[in-house]
Amino acid sequence: MMEEYCLVGKDVSRSPSPAMMNAAFAKLGISARYTAVSIPETEFAEEFSRLKRRELNGINVTIPYKTKVIPMLDGLDAVSLRIQAVNTLERQDGGYQGHNTDPDGIVAPLRRHMPDFEISNALLIGAGGAARAFCEAMNRMGCRDIAVAVREVPRGTRFISAMERAFPRLNLSVTPVTDLRRVGHELIFNASPIGSGGTPLPPEVRNAVHGTRVVFDAVYRPVETELLAAAKKEKCVVIYGREMLLDQGMAAFKIWTGLDAPEEEMGRSLMDSLGGGAS
Repeated sequence: MMEEYCLVGKDVSRSPSPAMMNAAFAKLGISARYTAVSIPETEFAEEFSRLKRRELNGINVTIPYKTKVIPMLDGLDAVSLRIQAVNTLERQDGGYQGHNTDPDGIVAPLRRHMPDFEISNALLIGAGGAARAFCEAMNRMGCRDIAVAVREVPRGTRFISAMERAFPRLNLSVTPVTDLRRVGHELIFNASPIGSGGTPLPPEVRNAVHGTRVVFDAVYRPVETELLAAAKKEKCVVIYGREMLLDQGMAAFKIWTGLDAPEEEMGRSLMDSLGGGAS
C-alpha cells in the first residue's frame, strides 16, 4: 500500500517540498506520495481534522499554522514543546506527535559554512514560527544575545517573554525594524517574509548588513533575495533559504522513515523546482 504524506499551509501551491520529498522516496524505493494542501485560515480547523481522519503517514506544517496546529495534536516532542511551534507531524498510535526540525535546518548550514563559528550575538528579524526555531538553534550553539527586529513592538515583546522562559540563558531585546542603528551583531537571520512576494527589504535592514559576518535568509524564493544580494556586496558569508529547507526536510524524512535521507537527490530536486539560481 502506498504511504501518504503532505504539506499543509495557507498557500503551498508553489512549494518545492513535494518534488524534494518525492525524489527521496523514489531514490530509496519507498512506495509513497507527498502532496501539498493549501488551506484558508478560516477553514483550517475543519480541513485539518479531515486530514487527520485520512490517517496520513506524516504531515509537514508551514505558515501560518505552526502554532495553531498544536491543540489538535496528541503530543509534542521536547523541542516543539519548548518553542511552541511545530513543522513535522509523525503518526503514532493512531494520533499525531508534533516535532520541529527547523532548528536542524538552521544549525546544519551554519556548521557547514562556518564550522568554527562561535556566535555570541545575533540579529533576528521576525517573531513567528521560524523565529522560535532560531532561538532553539542559537541556544544549541551557545549564542547569548539576540536582538529581535519587528514591525510591531508589542508582538516582539510577547515573543521575547516566551523565548526567555524557554531559554533562560538567552538575553533577548526587541527593536523596531526601522531603527537598527544601535544593534551590533555577528549574524543576521531573516525569519520574516521581507524580500519575498512583493515585500521589499527595508533600507534599515539593508544598512544593518554592514559589518556582519554571516547573513542567513529563511526565504527560499527567490533563491537570491535582496538581503542576500546586499550581504554578498558586503563580503558576508551568505546562507540560502533553500539550505534550511533541505536540512529540515532531511530531518523530517528521518523521523518518518527511520532512514537517512538521500541528500544529493533531494538537493537536486529542490534546486530544479526552484528554477536553479545563485550558489
